[in-house]
Amino acid sequence: MTNDSCNNSPGRMLVGLVFSLFLTACGGGSGGGGGGNPTPVNVAPVSNAGTDQSVAEQTVVQLTGSGTDANAGDQLSYAWTQTSGNTVTISNANLAQASFQAPALQNGVAEVLTFRLTVTDSGNLAHSDEVTITVFEPGSVVTISGIASYEFVPPNTGCLGLNYNAIETRPIRGATVQVVNANNNAVLGSAASDESGSYAITVDAGINIFVRVRAELKRAGNPSWDVEVRDNTASTSLPLNQRPLYVLDTGSFNSGGVNQTRNVTATTGWNGSSYAGTRAAAPFSILDAIFDATQLVVSADATVNFPPLDAYWSVNNSPNEGTGTSDANIDSGEIGTSFYRSDLNALFLLGSANSDTEEFDDHVIVHEWGHYFEDVFSRSDSIGGTHGSGDRLDMRLAFGEGWATALSGIALDNSTYCDTQGNRQSGGFSINIETSSPSPRGWHNEFSVMALIFDLWDDSPLELTRGDSGSIGFAPIYDTMVNRQSVTAAHTSVFSFTEELKNESPASAALVDELRAYHDINGTGVYGDNETNSGNSGTPADALPVYTEVQTNGVVTNLCMNQEHDNSGSDGNKLSEHRFLRFAVTVPSNYAFNIQVDAATAATLPTDNPANDRDQSDPDANVYLNGQFVAQGLSGDANSESFTSFNVLAIGNYVMDLTEFRFADDETVAGFPNRVCFDVTVQPAP
Repeated sequence: MTNDSCNNSPGRMLVGLVFSLFLTACGGGSGGGGGGNPTPVNVAPVSNAGTDQSVAEQTVVQLTGSGTDANAGDQLSYAWTQTSGNTVTISNANLAQASFQAPALQNGVAEVLTFRLTVTDSGNLAHSDEVTITVFEPGSVVTISGIASYEFVPPNTGCLGLNYNAIETRPIRGATVQVVNANNNAVLGSAASDESGSYAITVDAGINIFVRVRAELKRAGNPSWDVEVRDNTASTSLPLNQRPLYVLDTGSFNSGGVNQTRNVTATTGWNGSSYAGTRAAAPFSILDAIFDATQLVVSADATVNFPPLDAYWSVNNSPNEGTGTSDANIDSGEIGTSFYRSDLNALFLLGSANSDTEEFDDHVIVHEWGHYFEDVFSRSDSIGGTHGSGDRLDMRLAFGEGWATALSGIALDNSTYCDTQGNRQSGGFSINIETSSPSPRGWHNEFSVMALIFDLWDDSPLELTRGDSGSIGFAPIYDTMVNRQSVTAAHTSVFSFTEELKNESPASAALVDELRAYHDINGTGVYGDNETNSGNSGTPADALPVYTEVQTNGVVTNLCMNQEHDNSGSDGNKLSEHRFLRFAVTVPSNYAFNIQVDAATAATLPTDNPANDRDQSDPDANVYLNGQFVAQGLSGDANSESFTSFNVLAIGNYVMDLTEFRFADDETVAGFPNRVCFDVTVQPAP
């Protein structure tokens, strides 16, 4: 196999094809004659008629074809022919580059012409390719339409991670879709995608464009909303609400002379083992969960107007240490957890892969949106902070968290709350919104609040023994939240909600009472009068009565609080760490409030160290009328707090929140008592 004719064979571009042929031609054996060069194999040329075009009528159109041949030295000939459409005359039809004049159109109707380029080599082997030319009338318009969608990753069974093997394609609903001029980025037209993700936008024919889907929900009129999903960790020199909005763009294309379909899908970026590409689906998944929550409210109030809402998500948003309230942490993404900030009307959502991502945890998204709803449409008195299953919470926090979780189940019509997290998003936990109610049930248990509200809406009773014997739908719940609950005289809690719901919708009273009884919520009225459920508190039980009535004539009222339910020792938001007082003003006046550590507590305090007052008590108090601040005492004075109302207090029913700041102070000196008591007086100011 050393014949030189084999090593210098022609046709090198077709090595794989001619190699076996040469084996036969060159296998002549020893000393044999007859070698010589083999005859080359002729291969057909390849024709390319160029790219499809859209052109104006009566303009000269260039047909830009080409031909290639694997056989060196072959002479190629070209022939253009027209195969469809109104007949035209082709100039230089025997050359690769030809031309013709586009015909005049009849009644402005676009015309589609097809041309074939045939390339023939010197061995008479030929190949053809076709090109389509769409002729349109100058100034005519076309419609660009399609479906915008995103990939959604559902949870595994039991919410133990995300199931990337079962990715679903879901429509992007209600988002802004734009057609953009590819040459100057001018927006040529826009529309909101419908429930199926469909859009249709009319633009001029024959221009270079691309389609853009913006991660926003915009609607003017009644109802109206304004939601944007932005990256809080990009362009941090800009104000938060001007940071980059997430968008999804197609490639550039010509609008042509006939209507076109351009579908666009936001993908997850998952490559089978990790996120390797752009996580384009994330902001649209977040947007879609908010869309569901928005439509729930619209179902109860067709003319509702939503205050603007920003949702901030980033691949950098991690559960790393951070308060979640400083701009520095927001800029870096170290937000600590997903949360809602009322001062910004904004959601902040985790997105750090392999730690905790929220974009496909739709219940988590709607839960945070539920805090937005309570804040802007109703009233939230929640003091926030750490909370979890089985915690005995401050009743305001218990209501706020229970409300938000129940709303997520209602809006998504799904009672399984999933929160996935961990390496490769493979871990997580679930909550059954309808049945989860860790003991002890009661007014201090967010899960009792959650299940009670969900069962009011749910029309498929799971267990009649749970008191779930019917449904009142969402409308009465919505009406109560935006009307009576927003101005209730008491703090917002399950007491105020259920009592105001019965006032708002008397037909709901029987079901409300059934559910309250099941969850061991037995206080009456908005103040929870005569409540007996102390949360299995020890002795003394500093959780009851829910409200202590105080006189306004200077008579001393003594009450105590303790940390028995605060496992960390510094949460400051658990049952018994805040005490609630109520009083009636019958004579308008400025009022003075005085709070003093009582003698029994004073005897238990460590010896006062002037260099560190954290060994002394620091009572704090806020006074409200229908949820509005009217007086506040936050001085930091040791063992006492004295303050006067901001203005004259009008006739009405007032409530006070009294707490020991040391219970929320993580620098409290060791040895500070776990129980403190105060003497409280209220009287007209001198």
